Amino acid sequence: MKYWHISLLVVLLSACQQNAKTPAELQLTSKQSTAPAVQLSIIKSTKDNRQYQSLKLDNELEVLLVSDPSIEKSAAALSVAAGSLQEPENFGGLAHYLEHMLFLGTKTYPDVNEYNEFIAHNGGTENAYTELDHTNYMVSVNNEAYDEALARFSRFFYEALLDEQYADKERNAVHSEWTQKGPNDWVIMGQLDGYTLHPDHPISQFNWGNLESLADKGDDKLQAQLVSFYNKYYSSNLMKAAMISNLPLAEMAELAKKHFGKITNKHTAQPQIAQVVAEPEQLQQIIHYQPQTDMKQLQVKFIIDDNSDAFAVKPNVYLKYLLGSEMPGTLASTLREMGLSENLWASANPSEYGNAGSFTIYIELTETGLKQRDLIVGTVFKYLDLIKQQGIDTKYFKEIKQSLSNSFQFKEKIDDYSYAMQIAADLQKLPANYVLSSDYEYQRFNSQAIKDVLAQLTLDNARIFYIDKDQPTDTGMDFFVGKYSTSKITAQLNQQWQKASEDVALSLPTPNTLMPENFALVKAEFTDKPKTLVSEPGLHVYLGHSKYFNQPKGSFAASFNTGLEKQSPRNTVLSALLSRGLNLSLTTLQSEASAAGMRLRFGSFNGLFLTATGFTDKQAKLLEAGYQQVLNYSVTQDQLANLKAAFISDIESKKKHMLLNQLFPTFNNIVNLDEYSDESLLAEVAAITPNDIISFRDKMLKHATLNVFAFGNYTSEDVVKTAKSLQQLLPKNRKLSDIYLSKTLKPAAGTVYNWQSNSDMTDIAFGDFYLAPYDIKQHASARVLQKVLRPALFNQIRTEEQLAYAVGFFNQALTEQLLLGFYIQSPAKGPAAVADRIEHFKAGFTKQLAELSEEEFNTIRNSDVISLTQPPKNLSEEESVFKNDWRKNNLNFDSHSKLVQAVKAVTREDIIKLYHELLAQEHFGRVMVQMRGTNFKDQAFVEHKDAKQITDVNDFHQAQLK
Repeated sequence: MKYWHISLLVVLLSACQQNAKTPAELQLTSKQSTAPAVQLSIIKSTKDNRQYQSLKLDNELEVLLVSDPSIEKSAAALSVAAGSLQEPENFGGLAHYLEHMLFLGTKTYPDVNEYNEFIAHNGGTENAYTELDHTNYMVSVNNEAYDEALARFSRFFYEALLDEQYADKERNAVHSEWTQKGPNDWVIMGQLDGYTLHPDHPISQFNWGNLESLADKGDDKLQAQLVSFYNKYYSSNLMKAAMISNLPLAEMAELAKKHFGKITNKHTAQPQIAQVVAEPEQLQQIIHYQPQTDMKQLQVKFIIDDNSDAFAVKPNVYLKYLLGSEMPGTLASTLREMGLSENLWASANPSEYGNAGSFTIYIELTETGLKQRDLIVGTVFKYLDLIKQQGIDTKYFKEIKQSLSNSFQFKEKIDDYSYAMQIAADLQKLPANYVLSSDYEYQRFNSQAIKDVLAQLTLDNARIFYIDKDQPTDTGMDFFVGKYSTSKITAQLNQQWQKASEDVALSLPTPNTLMPENFALVKAEFTDKPKTLVSEPGLHVYLGHSKYFNQPKGSFAASFNTGLEKQSPRNTVLSALLSRGLNLSLTTLQSEASAAGMRLRFGSFNGLFLTATGFTDKQAKLLEAGYQQVLNYSVTQDQLANLKAAFISDIESKKKHMLLNQLFPTFNNIVNLDEYSDESLLAEVAAITPNDIISFRDKMLKHATLNVFAFGNYTSEDVVKTAKSLQQLLPKNRKLSDIYLSKTLKPAAGTVYNWQSNSDMTDIAFGDFYLAPYDIKQHASARVLQKVLRPALFNQIRTEEQLAYAVGFFNQALTEQLLLGFYIQSPAKGPAAVADRIEHFKAGFTKQLAELSEEEFNTIRNSDVISLTQPPKNLSEEESVFKNDWRKNNLNFDSHSKLVQAVKAVTREDIIKLYHELLAQEHFGRVMVQMRGTNFKDQAFVEHKDAKQITDVNDFHQAQLK
C-alpha cells in the first residue's frame, strides 16, 4: 500500500519517451544499476494530502510519522528485526511465545488485563504477529487516548514483566493457536517447505510453538531462553516504528521521543544467517504431499538470490506478470483451455529465507489435470524458455509501469491500523524515502535484472510439489499430521516432461485493451444518499456519489435477481456449477481488467450478479463483454466433469477446515431457511448434464429482475445507459417478480435449538447464538455491550483459564433479526465443560457490568460513536454503508444514520437491561452449534432440557416454513 510524490513524475515522463530508443540505448539500459534513484524526501502519491516525516531517535530507533488531521483514531506499530529464524534450535516458537508474553503486563502497568481493557474501552484495536524475519506489534485508539496508549504500548519493549507465573498459561495459548491453525494445509506446507531444505538452515525448524517445544530441556530453561531472546534482540537499533495521528508532525515527534526514546539501545548486530538454504541435494526434487483437504495443486518453486533492493527495476514483478497473464495463448490460459487447471499464479518473496528468496508458480489442477502432470510441468518450463527467448521486451515494461503508475496516482487510503503495521514492517527492508512508493516504482527497464532472475528459474534450481490425496508418502512431520515423500528429478523424467508438452503451442501476452485513458471526474450530485434513477417492472437502478473522494473510480453492481436457485437442492447445485464454470470462462477478461486497474467479479446469490470496480473509463465495455460471455457460455461433458469434481471436493474439504471456519457456516446453514444440507446437494450432482446447466442459465435470466447499484464516478445518463444495455440482452417477455431476499429463522422467544456433530478435527467448537426481532435500540445497546464484555471474556477464558486461543462475543444485524453470540474453539475441554465455563463467566459478568461507572460507560459509548462517524478511508468503505441497505432492499438508505443516533442515545441502564434479557432468554431465541473433535469423542455435548434437536437441516427448514 504505497504512495507517490511529484519527484516520481520525472520518472513517468521520461518513460513516455522510450519508444524511440535505439538498440545501443537498450543495451545501455540493460547494464544500468538496479538501485533506485536517490530521493531526498518521502515519495507519496499526488493524491495523498497527509504529511510525512522520517525521524531517527537518539537510541537509533527509526520512526516514520504520518500526520492526518482528518482522522478520529490514531495508530502505532513497532517492528523488531527478529523472528522465527532467530530462535534457538531447541525452542521452536520462542519468538512467537515472547510476542504473546509482552501483552501480559509491564512494570508500570502490571495488571495483566489492563492494556487490553484500556484499548477496548477507547475504541481501539491491538494485536501482533511473528514472521520468519521480524515481529510486529500494532495498536490504534481514539485520538484523545493516544498518549496514554503509547505509554502502555512502548513499555512492552523496555520493561516487560515476562512474569513466569503466566508462562504455563501463555504456553497453552500458543499451543491452542497451533492446534487451531496447524491442520491447515497451507500452514503444513509452509513447514514442509522448511523440512525439505537444508537441515542446518533455521527455516527447517518448527516455528509455531507448542507445549512440547516450549518446555525446559534439562538444565536449559524456557524462562532463561525467553529473557535472553528479549534482552538480545529487543534493542532499539533493530526496531522500526510508524505513528499515525491527527496531531502536527512536531507534536508527534515529541511523542516518539517521549515514549519510544526510552527503549534501550543494546547495539545488537543485525541478525545474519550464514547457512545456505539449499545445497544441490535439496534441489531437483519432487516433493509429494498428501493434503488434509481435497487439495489438487502443483507448485514449481525456485530458490532465488535476495533482490529486495531491486524494487526500482522490478524483475520479479515483470516475470510474475508474464507468468500469471491469462491472455490467449499464455501458459495460464492454455492450461485452463485444455481443462487442466482452474487457476495459475506466480509469487516471489525475495527474502523469504533470510539470506535467500523464493519464486513460485502455483497451479490449481482439475481432475483431468491430475492425470496430466507431465504435460503441465513440461509446459511450465517450455513457457519459461519462451520468455527467455522472446519475452524481455520494453512493451511489457511500459504496460506494467502504466498499470502501477495509475494505481499509485489514485491510491486510496486504508485503515490507519493496517497502514502503520505495513509501514513498520516495510521499514525493516526499505529506505524511509521509498517506504510508501516501493511497490509502485518502475523507474527503468533493466533487461539484465530480468535475465538474472530467469537464469535461476531452471530445473536444476527447482523443487516441484505434487499435492493431492493420492500422492505416495513415507515420512511424517514433527508436530503436524501431514505426510510426504521426496524423489529426484532425473534426466529421464525431464525428457518425459518435454515429450509430453512438445505439441503445446504457447504465446506471450497480447496488448491490454482495457487500460484507462480518461480520468475526467463527473459532478457529484447524490452525496447524501443514493438516488433512484429507474424503478419499473424488471429494472431498478440506483446511483450514489462520493462525499469525500474525487477519483475516477467506482463500483457498478448488476444483480439479475431471482429466487430460482434457492427453490431446491438441485437448483442450488446447478447454480453453483454454472457460477464456477462462468468464472473460469471469464478468467481472461478478469485478468486483463485487473492489469488495467479494474476488477470484474461474477457470482451467484439470489440470482446471477456481475460487479465491476476500479477505474470507470472502460467499465461499461467490461461489463457488456462479461455479460456477453455469460450469454455465450457453453460447457462440454469433460468440462462439467471437472466442475462436478471441484464442487464435491469443496464440500468434502470443509470437514478439514479450522473448526471456527466450520462453526459459522454451519450456523448460517441453519438460520438461512433457503439453504440445504451438504448431503442433499451431493445427491444431486451425478445426474446433472451439460444441457441442464445451459437450460438453468436461460431459466434464471428469464425470471431475473435487473437490480443495479452504482457508486462513484458516474453520470446518471451513463449508469442508465449501461443498465438498459444489459436489460436489452435479457430474454424478452421475462416472468418478473419482486426482489427476492433470503428467508431467515425467526425463533420464538425462549425457544432453544441445538445442533451437535462430531468432527474429524481434534478440538471442539461451540457457538451460543441469540436471535430476536430486529430493534435498533437493542442493536445500539449490543454494540456498546460488546466493547465491555469482549475484553472481560477474553481475559477470563483465554488469559486466566487458558481454554482457547480464539474466544469472543459479537453482534450483527441480519435482515429482520438481531444476532448476538458467544463462540470458542478449544483444545482443552469438551463442549459441555467449555460451555459451563462460559456460563460461569456470564453469571460473574453481571457483577462486573453493574460496577461499570458512568464515566467508563460514556468513554466506551463515545468510542463507538467515533467508530461509526469517522470519515471513510476509501471509496469502498463509503459505499459499503449504502450497498448493505441496497442488498436488504432498504431503499431509504438510512440504516447507518439511524444506528448512529441510536448509539448516541444508549444509556448504561440500556446495556445492563439487554444483558439481563440475554441471560434470562425471555426475549431471545437461541441456537447452539456444537462440534466435537476426536480428542473429546467421549466428552459430553451441552444438553438443554428444553432444547429442540436439529438432526437434518432440510427437515428443520421445512418445518419452519410451514
